Amino acid sequence: MPRTSPDSVLFTTYNTLNLFQEDTPPERDRYQLVVDTIRGLDTDVLAVQEIRAPDERTAQQRLRQLAGDAGLRCTVPRPEGDDQPALAMGPHGYHCGLLWREGIEPLPCSLRCHGTGYFWHSLVSVALDVGGAQVRHAAHHATPFGRRMRADQNELLVGLVTRPPGVLPTLVGADWNTTCADRVRDEATGKWVLYESADPFAGAEWSSSMIFHCEWDYDEAGQRRHRADLEAGDVLWSGGLYDAAAALRAPWHPTFGHSPADPGAARAGWWRIDGIRVTRPVLGALRAHHVEDTALARRASDHLPVTVEYAPAALARE
Repeated sequence: MPRTSPDSVLFTTYNTLNLFQEDTPPERDRYQLVVDTIRGLDTDVLAVQEIRAPDERTAQQRLRQLAGDAGLRCTVPRPEGDDQPALAMGPHGYHCGLLWREGIEPLPCSLRCHGTGYFWHSLVSVALDVGGAQVRHAAHHATPFGRRMRADQNELLVGLVTRPPGVLPTLVGADWNTTCADRVRDEATGKWVLYESADPFAGAEWSSSMIFHCEWDYDEAGQRRHRADLEAGDVLWSGGLYDAAAALRAPWHPTFGHSPADPGAARAGWWRIDGIRVTRPVLGALRAHHVEDTALARRASDHLPVTVEYAPAALARE
């Protein structure tokens, strides 16, 4: 992704698909594909999901390993004098982490971790000094189950990253596990319309797994009708966390739907569930959006990395 300015910052989100779950030759090979994909991104800050580990010590060691192999950093100074990896433990064995390149400095004591008691997975955030501007970056992984739980947890997420008033400009990279409900103004009609031009479930035959992502009812003949549930996505947009792709009117591109075992084949269909959301002060600083859709990225994970570029000098105050 070419930069529009040498002073801009690239922030990427990447679901790495059960990274470290198995110590087998195929998984060690796939780990190297993940590392090669990250190195190829040449990003400044990286949010990762699905670091697998049975306990916090192992999870932190694995995040340190990933950072070292990818040529990035991941630790934040603590008052005790030591450093703590920027990782938030999830209660179901899936953990989120943040990494950043040399030259970007984390603000001491700025690490915030929310997992058990807050989310199905977790949320980790760190305030980073990106060339004189202090910006909070976060990694999140939304629940794969429970549409109402997802909407409730998105409401909690909005509260955590946008309150109290005056918090730092914030970007959240996540596997949102939901359809985007952001709206954009149609230039021809002046109306607010959905950025997502189509329902990803439209025309798909009903399956039981759709209960996690769809609304449904029945017609007069008792035939089931289903559509994407937009409530969880609307909570984010209405609460002030804006999808960078929609804000930039970026061309729509799926991030999920392929299998690393067969990178060219779609499974149930293509879906855009990975992305970066930003608070209002970041909107005017956004410059570009990119989905890393390469043969390497498709072999490394079932999710594609998503990157946004922003200009720190253009950040606004809340």
